Amino acid sequence: MKKTRVSLMGFGRVGRNLFRMLRGHPFLEVGAVADVADPVGLAYLLKYDSIYGRYPEPVVYRDGSLLVGDQSTPLIAAQDAGDADWRDFGVSLVVQSTGRHHTKEECRRHIAAGARGVVLASTPQVLGEIPILLRGVNDQLLQPDTEVIALGSNTSNALAPVLWTLADNFGLRRGFFTSVHAMTNAQRLADVPTSGFRSSRAAADNIIPSPTNTTEILVAARPEFAGKLSSLALNVPVVDGSTVDLVTELETPVDVEQVNRAIRQACQTRYRGIVEYSTDPIVSSDVTGASESAVFDSLATMVMGDHLTKTVTWYNNGWGYSARIVEVLERMSGS
Repeated sequence: MKKTRVSLMGFGRVGRNLFRMLRGHPFLEVGAVADVADPVGLAYLLKYDSIYGRYPEPVVYRDGSLLVGDQSTPLIAAQDAGDADWRDFGVSLVVQSTGRHHTKEECRRHIAAGARGVVLASTPQVLGEIPILLRGVNDQLLQPDTEVIALGSNTSNALAPVLWTLADNFGLRRGFFTSVHAMTNAQRLADVPTSGFRSSRAAADNIIPSPTNTTEILVAARPEFAGKLSSLALNVPVVDGSTVDLVTELETPVDVEQVNRAIRQACQTRYRGIVEYSTDPIVSSDVTGASESAVFDSLATMVMGDHLTKTVTWYNNGWGYSARIVEVLERMSGS
């Protein structure tokens, strides 16, 4: 069976996650990797990973290709859509995984360069311009003729199924959530001047409030939430494992068991494989390498009075998010 070839445009955390996941995939394969960083350094970062450990096969860069086991993948110096002609590599699908926000016009340059589909592994630069797919809640956005689709953020993918379940079962008056997020490569190791004062502080020494567009992503996916949600992000000094603390005021009177039952049923049906329901006393490192978008912490659910609820959902730095990208690629490949 001929495999659908995928290009990874950007070989950072998500790009390397996808390379690992697609190695040995039954009907998808990486046809090219594009990045402007030193290719020897990129091979090194794939071989040795501070979170996931050493790659289980030999990894080396040689003569313009990334050699992994018996697989040779072209590694090209390209940064922007249109820098490479995907027809030269037999590539059908492109994952735009540079981490930057892109416009629809930029993504469509991949189509002009020979690809038939583009997955944007971030939030579009202009909300509403590119459909944002949050797996499990709005899968209908991905149609056979879809050319460009975005997957938003890992936080929005982690929170959406829980928020949708609460709203669908009990009605949502309003909500506030705080994402407590592991360190990112946008932060600084030491105090250095940046455009924002808080972002200039050392990542390993501080809990740092950060801007987040998760509310905007969720409202774009469900417009009835407009004016009902607000959010804050805190970056904390751990390398992987994040959590989102959601406080909601619900229309229907509830207790802890009712909330947990609704989430548990959703995890077993609509969100099976997307959200794991946990009854264990887990901590942040326990979700490293989890393929789900989120792990719901049933032990942390709280209710005050009849309507005010708190839920806690864990997620990781891109592994579960990358698994959702693979699912989208599978559907776009038509296999």
